[in-house]
Amino acid sequence: MKIVVTLDMDFELLRKQKQELINMTFKDDGTNELLEGVLCILDAIQDSAVDNNGIDAKLVFGEDSDED
Repeated sequence: MKIVVTLDMDFELLRKQKQELINMTFKDDGTNELLEGVLCILDAIQDSAVDNNGIDAKLVFGEDSDED
């Protein structure tokens, strides 16, 4: 299934929010599986922005990104 969504995305805020989720994810309290699904969605949004929509990888992933 393919879903097309148009978003006005704040990629800097998305990176910060994603990092907060990553910081929460790898704990032994049973939340890993739940948060990993959300992280996969955020990864897909970022990848699609770069790969399918031609947005600069540095804007999407940050200045220290090695994605090009």
